[in-house]
Amino acid sequence: ATIWESVFNATISSKPMTLVNHYTNGLEVFLQDDSNKIFLIANTGKILWEKQLTEKIMGEIKQIDCYNNKKLQMLFNTASHLYLIDRNGENVPGFPVKLPSSATTELTLIDYDNDRNYRIFIPCADKNIYNFDKRGKIVTGWEFGKTEEIMTIPLTYFSLATKDYLC
Repeated sequence: ATIWESVFNATISSKPMTLVNHYTNGLEVFLQDDSNKIFLIANTGKILWEKQLTEKIMGEIKQIDCYNNKKLQMLFNTASHLYLIDRNGENVPGFPVKLPSSATTELTLIDYDNDRNYRIFIPCADKNIYNFDKRGKIVTGWEFGKTEEIMTIPLTYFSLATKDYLC
């Protein structure tokens, strides 16, 4: 039995992603179609909003609490931009951020101390890994150099004893 259905003007190109509605704690569905339009759909099937992008999203949507107010925004990247969109489909001020080079994979989101002081890592075609804060600003003091090859898989983070590792 179908619970709900929605009709779209273009073929859906992304796998449906479920996101938390911070008001109800219920789940909503996020999609992107072949024309690069993104949609947020309520658990009733109602399209809450749609927004046109110029490119495909790379990877999964991450939800963050940018303002530390228990409200969640949607964080993702395309090849050329880093996006942070609120639940009404509006860009958070300062976003989208143009990337210094084309992203080669999706971003990696890290909250080292679980205090919403997020770090956003994006590997790019110039063999740099860029480190952004939750406001979309490059983190000062991040000294990495360059990768030997262009990265095609996202970074993985883990902590061992008192050291943090990105692989």
